[in-house]
Amino acid sequence: MLFKKLILSLIIVLAIIINPIALYAISLVPGGDSIGIDLNYQGVVITGGYKIKSKNTTYDPFAKDFKTGDMIVEIDDQKVTSIEELTEIIKDGGSEKSDYDVIIIRNNEKLHRTLRVIYENQEFSTGLYVKDAISGVGTLTFYNPTNNTFGALGHAMSDTKLSSSELIQSGTIFESNVTSIKKATSNSSGNKIADISNVEIGSINSHNQFGIYGTYNYDISKRKALETASIDEIKLGKAYFLTVLNGHEIQKCEIEITKLNDQDTIKEKGIEFKVTDQNVINKANGIVQGMSGSPIIQDDKIIGCVTHVSGNNPMIGFGLYIEWMLEMDKQG
Repeated sequence: MLFKKLILSLIIVLAIIINPIALYAISLVPGGDSIGIDLNYQGVVITGGYKIKSKNTTYDPFAKDFKTGDMIVEIDDQKVTSIEELTEIIKDGGSEKSDYDVIIIRNNEKLHRTLRVIYENQEFSTGLYVKDAISGVGTLTFYNPTNNTFGALGHAMSDTKLSSSELIQSGTIFESNVTSIKKATSNSSGNKIADISNVEIGSINSHNQFGIYGTYNYDISKRKALETASIDEIKLGKAYFLTVLNGHEIQKCEIEITKLNDQDTIKEKGIEFKVTDQNVINKANGIVQGMSGSPIIQDDKIIGCVTHVSGNNPMIGFGLYIEWMLEMDKQG
């Protein structure tokens, strides 16, 4: 009887250990597609400013009220998420109205400020340069056919003028055509040069430091799905990533995994590798901007995605474990 109890206890313990691994053994369609990314701010971001001279006065919005990186989210108790909305509210105020109460976000704190509008020749000026979105080119990591969702990029789309990437959450991904590649060097990172079409292939509904996530409306019916691997299944040695080096063609790019970092919490750079594919070496001289998100595959399983390149050797790259990417997708 004691022997049977011991066996039963062992089975229960093994089940507890195995269960988290099985959680990530899901079936996904690997990406590799080059995508154009448009991420919308949750307001209108101030990128710079200038002094306005009017009659005998000069107005400088940066003198005390505003700074580069401030995000305008309300004006006269009306929410604004785009330049168009901001402009319409000011136009509706007319030339007789010169001061507006605005709420800005600065370092995650909401502050009230006064926005002065100066009219001249029926045109108004605020002394501010603004934008309401950020754009870029990256690579799609996976499609999940069970719920029509995707993951891409593997890291945040950053804006150095913003205090927090949490202020960018929604957007759109588009088809992208790679026209050329600026090769990487030991002194500077290269990049894919691509034309972004107006064909929408998905909507972004979550953005964090480990990528962008959303729903897709793209036909993947002819693509082969692969299982995902847990961290424990990944090993040193040969693997490859999928990316576009020219046009729309997704290509296999051979790599050698040289180090696997032990991680029990979500972190960057779990996978270290070197590029061995001669085609990638010839065309890009290693890892370049725009390859971020390229799915890494080993033993016919998706194990992660390309995210970073070594600062002094473009042949050395880093990847995010797919396990972490799926975890962040769930949290989104």
